[in-house]
Amino acid sequence: MENTLLPAPERVAGEVVYVVYADDASGFGVVSMDEDRDGAIKASGPLASLTPGQAVTLVGRWTEHPKHGRTFEADFYELATPRTKKGLKTFLASDRFPGVGDAIAERLVKTFGTGLAEVIANQPERLAGVTGVSTALAGRIHGSWVSAGLLPQVVQLLAAVDLGPAVARAAVKRFGDEAAEMLTTDPYAYLSLPGVRWKHADALGRAAGIDDDDPRRLAAGAAGFLRGACWRGGHTVMAEEELLARLPSALGGGIDRARLAIDEAVDNGEIRREDQPLGDLPVPRVSPPPLHDAELAVADRIRVLTDADGSGNPLRNAEGNDDKLTDEQAHAVEAVSDHAVTILTGGPGTGKTFAVTELVRRATAAGANVALCAPTGRAAKRLEEVTGHAATTVHRLLEARPEPGEGFVFGRTADNPLPHDLVVADEWSMADVHLAAALLDALAPPSHLLLVGDPDQLPPVGPGATLRDLLAARNVPVTRLTKVHRQAAQSRIVTLAHELNAGGEPIVVGRDGDVFAVPERTPAIPARIAEIVAERAPAYFDCTPADVQVLAPMYRGAAGVDALNTALKERLNPAGTRRAVSGWHEGDRVVATRNDPEVDIANGDIGEVAGTDAKDGVVSVSFPQGIVELSGDRLNHLAPAWCLTVHKSQGGEWPVVVLVLDRSQMSMLTRELVYTAITRARRGLLLVGDAGLLVPAARRVGGGMAARHTTLSARLAANDAGATGAQGDGDTVDEEGQEA
Repeated sequence: MENTLLPAPERVAGEVVYVVYADDASGFGVVSMDEDRDGAIKASGPLASLTPGQAVTLVGRWTEHPKHGRTFEADFYELATPRTKKGLKTFLASDRFPGVGDAIAERLVKTFGTGLAEVIANQPERLAGVTGVSTALAGRIHGSWVSAGLLPQVVQLLAAVDLGPAVARAAVKRFGDEAAEMLTTDPYAYLSLPGVRWKHADALGRAAGIDDDDPRRLAAGAAGFLRGACWRGGHTVMAEEELLARLPSALGGGIDRARLAIDEAVDNGEIRREDQPLGDLPVPRVSPPPLHDAELAVADRIRVLTDADGSGNPLRNAEGNDDKLTDEQAHAVEAVSDHAVTILTGGPGTGKTFAVTELVRRATAAGANVALCAPTGRAAKRLEEVTGHAATTVHRLLEARPEPGEGFVFGRTADNPLPHDLVVADEWSMADVHLAAALLDALAPPSHLLLVGDPDQLPPVGPGATLRDLLAARNVPVTRLTKVHRQAAQSRIVTLAHELNAGGEPIVVGRDGDVFAVPERTPAIPARIAEIVAERAPAYFDCTPADVQVLAPMYRGAAGVDALNTALKERLNPAGTRRAVSGWHEGDRVVATRNDPEVDIANGDIGEVAGTDAKDGVVSVSFPQGIVELSGDRLNHLAPAWCLTVHKSQGGEWPVVVLVLDRSQMSMLTRELVYTAITRARRGLLLVGDAGLLVPAARRVGGGMAARHTTLSARLAANDAGATGAQGDGDTVDEEGQEA
């Protein structure tokens, strides 16, 4: 029966005059339009991608908005033919058409008039006849015009399965002109887009008439399920028997259909299957191709580097006074000159940083070309500060650049290796298998690699456990620092971290050295922490609020990251009457959430908004490497940084850390997470909520590196056995040979 309670959709057509508000993350926007019949109107809905001068037809209904008054609430929009020369010129001069600008836009409109739309769409070669328009620029204008027209079409089609404009934009970016057509020919390809789950893709498939046993559906279902399971768990491999047992829940049809789906995915290369024995790994086993290939690449590059002749190595000429080093530290330094790949590990206060600093000093004094790097910008900055030697992110070191659609391509590879004699990579517990493969691919003999990290911290966000697997490899020498130095042993932060990591009963009541327990009920935690950051911590530790970092295990909840960011902004940088640009005000503390080599930003970089330009939609952010101007989609990759999750804090260190310990977040309080949080603090640690939760957290080992299923350790062992004739006969140094 037809629902007569909902009003029939209405349509309005006009040109966008200006954008009132745009949220690129959700796609929601509010625009002012010059409507054909009634003059200026306000419209809201999935309109964040609209640009001034763009002509559109909106489909939706009229509503009364509490802030914007009478507003047309759009369900979707359709691109219309521009009605005026002014609007057409404004649209072409927008940042949607890079390289055009006001002057070229004006010449184009003057040459072709309102018929320019037809020329761009169907005869783009004619554009090159206009001064300043090259053949390449004409092609880019055509491509941008087609994309602008595709977007509303894809938005409308995806809305039927509850996917928003952000997915539509990603689809147009990934698939280009074929984005809409693929929704009827191969909708399962949309599974590769962020935010698209099996239920969405399968609904699109059914709408396209694809039946349950269609090979496209089966292969996509098996590959997508495996890929999702690996990413969620951090695994790189799964027993085929386990995939067979779990797959029917998604595909239906029982084991027979699941088996057919896996075979189909293996045949077309969407799943890698291995049938041969390898260590204790199950047979047969299956992996997503990128993860399978990355682990193979890491094992192969380790073999190439360790098998190479080390003669002519300038590190052998490095000299220094070993009296500065403990026996453990001296062994770590010597191991680097004797072996192509080595690992230095140990807990807080054991002197990893001092050993690295002395190694770098000796190597540079001997004339070696040394590079220091870390997975995040924050970790690289800290490494640079403590060693006095320039450091960068792994992505910057490898000259990464974005690849259209997804991921990165690297300028430094096996074909164009790094020129360094020694590469030191810090905070390697954060490195997933893809990053490890990229770094090792860029190293060629006789380069040496030192990996530094603490395997007891949280594992990487991405799949793999490269630090754990390399620590277990008998052909990769390991130095494990165990002695806590006298000065560090006087810090309760350091001793608390070791107690927690040992699974003991770490107790903190009131003030305990440089650690403070601050009891507080859940609803009052945000206000108490805002007071601590704004007043109490700066006064006690003689620092600024910027030196105090708040950490919480979860985003949601009354004491979660989101609530804390709101409370801290209101206390430290209230909006007042200032107009926000994409939600940001001058003085806001922000963190980059993805790598963007084009503007020299790394995932995890923390900065402060230095200025906003509402007219052009530009936000200027002061990062450690300088001020960067961001606009458009790039603003979607900033997040508030007054409070961070513990996962986001990895690689960072602050003078003072405030950690939320609240029973509402017990599900996240594991030994690895709390240990990681505690070791972020340098001078002071405040535990707000219930410090007694340290005890159950110490006993609760969560989904750390040990829980991840990978093949790298077994592949390294196979390499070692193949090289020596018997596994374990190689010339190795491991932690059992170290002085305790």
